Amino acid sequence: MGGWGSGSYIRCGSRRKVEKSLPLDIRKLHGQGLFSHGGIITSQWSIGGKVYSSLQCRVMENHLLLFYSYNGLEKEQSIDFDWTDCNYGGNRIWFLCPDCGRRCAVIYFRGKSFVCRKCCNLIYESQCQTVIDRKFAKANKLRLKIGIKSGSSSPLPLFKPLNMHQKTWDRIRYEIEHIESRVWAELERRSL
Repeated sequence: MGGWGSGSYIRCGSRRKVEKSLPLDIRKLHGQGLFSHGGIITSQWSIGGKVYSSLQCRVMENHLLLFYSYNGLEKEQSIDFDWTDCNYGGNRIWFLCPDCGRRCAVIYFRGKSFVCRKCCNLIYESQCQTVIDRKFAKANKLRLKIGIKSGSSSPLPLFKPLNMHQKTWDRIRYEIEHIESRVWAELERRSL
């Protein structure tokens, strides 16, 4: 029971990831001031400079009309949105998923239409990482924070970066060393 590679990590392989899907984020659109009645929004998705898809939205009173092409066919989809009041004033805008009706900030392209993450059955990359992968990722994030190359094989510098307090440098360095030593000890224990 248990052991190396057991658990949800194995079950993640066949499911699509959020990071590899085409999102439409209502927060970004609203933050750019594009939500005025009758406004037109044009968006495109690109990965590595290559444009994969483009989309045009027309803002109506309480919904968006999406115009896009799929497999050479022109498609049109209506997506309702809703507003909720914030605790300290103002309000927040949400998409209403066309399939399940739940509020969500981001909808994703699912073959023929846009729906929420749950209806697309998407998961995050981090959900597929093992405990050891997550610890190495945390150490790498700290390494990048102090301006050095990620990976436990690259040595930590002896001196702190400019414009960083000594206490901060000592804390981050200790944390990196602590995480990596525990992970390597765990890997060594598992290999026996």
